[in-house]
Amino acid sequence: MKITHVISTLDIGGAENFVVQLANEQSKSSDVSIITLRINDSNKNYIDQIENTISLYQLDWTKKYSIKQFIHLYSFINKLTPTTIFVHLHNPLYYVYGISLLRPKISYIHTIHSSFENWKLILGYLNKLRFINNRILHVCVAPTIYNELQKNLPKLKSTIIPNGIKSHHSRRAIKEVEAFWRRFSESQKKGQRFLAIGNINRHKNYKLLSMSFKEVYNKYPNSICIQIGRETDATLAKEIKEINTPNVFLAGPESNAADFLSEADALIVSSIQEGMPIVILEALSMGIPIISTPAGGIKDIVIDGHNGFIISDFEISSLTAAIIKFIELSQEDKKIMAANARSCFEQYYEIKKVSQSYQSKLV
Repeated sequence: MKITHVISTLDIGGAENFVVQLANEQSKSSDVSIITLRINDSNKNYIDQIENTISLYQLDWTKKYSIKQFIHLYSFINKLTPTTIFVHLHNPLYYVYGISLLRPKISYIHTIHSSFENWKLILGYLNKLRFINNRILHVCVAPTIYNELQKNLPKLKSTIIPNGIKSHHSRRAIKEVEAFWRRFSESQKKGQRFLAIGNINRHKNYKLLSMSFKEVYNKYPNSICIQIGRETDATLAKEIKEINTPNVFLAGPESNAADFLSEADALIVSSIQEGMPIVILEALSMGIPIISTPAGGIKDIVIDGHNGFIISDFEISSLTAAIIKFIELSQEDKKIMAANARSCFEQYYEIKKVSQSYQSKLV
C-alpha cells in the first residue's frame, strides 16, 4: 500500500504531531510519504521525528488558494501514485477534494482534528456536493464530534477513530525538568504542580484558568500552574497578565512541552473548543490525571473521578472546585487516578491500535 499524507505544515501542533506519529506507524508496513503545502518553521516543527523510511516533500506554497498550486499538487500526486491519501486541516482539504474528482480510484481519508463547529461550514458545502462526489471518508476523532456530524450531515461518509500517539517519553534529563519547575516555584514540592499546554488564544480560555487559580491561591498558595505556549493573541495575553494571579506563570513556548508533565501532578485544560487534544493523550500515557472543562472530544476521554476530573460547564467556581478537589485527594487516591490514566491510554489511544483502525477502513 502507498500512503500519502497532505497537511499545511508540520509546525508544532496537535494535528501535526498526530500525522507524524500515524505516518511513522504506517511506515512499518506501507510505503508512506508526507506532503506539506507551506514552508515549515525551521525551529518549531516535528520533522526531526519522522522515520527515515518516510519521504517528506515540502512544497513551500505562499498563497492560500491558487489554481497554479492545485495543478502543482495534482501533478505531484500523479508522480507519487498513492493508493490512499490522508488529508488534514482546512486548506489542504479544498485541494484534495478537487483531486478526488479527477482521481476517483484513490482512497481518501480526511481526519477531523477539532470540533464539528469548526468544520460545519466546509462540510456543509461538501454535503451539498455529495451527489457529485462523496468519496472522502471523514474520520471524527471523538464520539462527540461524530454525533454532531451525524445529527447535522448524516449522509456524508463518516466514522469514528480516536486520536492516538506513542507513549510519551521525555527527551529531557530529569534535572532539566526539575530546573524548569524550580524557576517558577521556590516551594518546590510543598504544593501541587499543574501544567497547561497550548498557545494563548480564544479557544484555550486561559482567562478562566487564571481566575480559577486566583481562587485556589486563597486556600492553597503553594500550589502552582505553569502555562506553556506562544502568545498568539497579544490582547488576550495582556488581559491574562492583568489578572495577576500569583500562582500562575506564563512560561512561553517550549519544544516537547509534554516533557515537563513528568514532574507535574495533573494537566489542566480550560478550553472552550477542542477535538481530541494530543496533549491529553500524552498526559494519560505518562499516568498524569486530567482536570478539564467539557470541551469537544475531551468529554469522551476524561471520566470524572476515574482518570481525572471534568466539570459540567465553563464557570470559575466549577473549575476552582475541581482543582481543590484534586489537591485534597489522598496520596493513595491520586496514585489510583494516575494508574487509571495510564490504563485508559493503553486500552484506547496507543498509536498501533489507532493505525490498525485506519487500516480496517481501507480493506
